[in-house]
Amino acid sequence: MTASEILAVVLSVGVGLILLWLLIAALRNPVLIKLGLRNIPRRPAQSLLIILGLTLSTVIFISSLSLGDTLNYSVQRNAIDAYGAV
Repeated sequence: MTASEILAVVLSVGVGLILLWLLIAALRNPVLIKLGLRNIPRRPAQSLLIILGLTLSTVIFISSLSLGDTLNYSVQRNAIDAYGAV
């Protein structure tokens, strides 16, 4: 297993534990769910803008990471093609 695979597993387990903790907290105290969800029908435009903003920021972040990886690979591939394997 490579270091990146180990990191992915550790982060996945961490996110899973956090989501499990949030689920347990929500089930033990349903008032928190009501507080969190009651403003969605009250302010639909604000809720929509928040969702769109979070979606757009996620798309920009992931696109920048994938673009960086693609450019890095292209530069390495061109260097290997030009100079041969070292």
